[in-house]
Amino acid sequence: MKQFKTSIGLMTMSLMLFSFSNCGNAKMSDSQPPLVENPPFVLGEVFYQDWVAGTKEGGSGTRVHITVASFTENVQVSDIYFKDKKAKAQNSPHYPRQYVGNFMNATNRDVIMDSNPTLEAQNTPPAKSPFALNENDAVLSYVQNGTLKYYKISNMKQKPILAYPQSNPNDDN
Repeated sequence: MKQFKTSIGLMTMSLMLFSFSNCGNAKMSDSQPPLVENPPFVLGEVFYQDWVAGTKEGGSGTRVHITVASFTENVQVSDIYFKDKKAKAQNSPHYPRQYVGNFMNATNRDVIMDSNPTLEAQNTPPAKSPFALNENDAVLSYVQNGTLKYYKISNMKQKPILAYPQSNPNDDN
């Protein structure tokens, strides 16, 4: 009888631990903001393109280009999320309905390491994406009637890498 009580106690304890672990998993999956299925706009050409500067100091990165073919009223494009990063969506100067997100690759940035935590707090971490995205997916955030919303763009095209020259070819030096 003593073995039976011990077995029931162990099974009950295991069940309780298992149920608590499931609650934690449910919370983690809720951390991603909800995505909109039908956005108030129609997308045109959408692609991303890696680039590299002609000098080491120039860096490298990726630009995400999102063209909006048509909008409904009261929509403002805000941010672009791509490859676990976040960038401000900027209007392209050449195409008024194209938004560009610039994602710089990691560089050796100056980091303050000090025994004083106030000085170390000046380090700004890079903006991270709350979305789990595939290699060629992005999320476009926008504000509609004062509400922030998110739309996932899947299967974006990748254009060939853009290599900038090391110096200005028109330089007369």
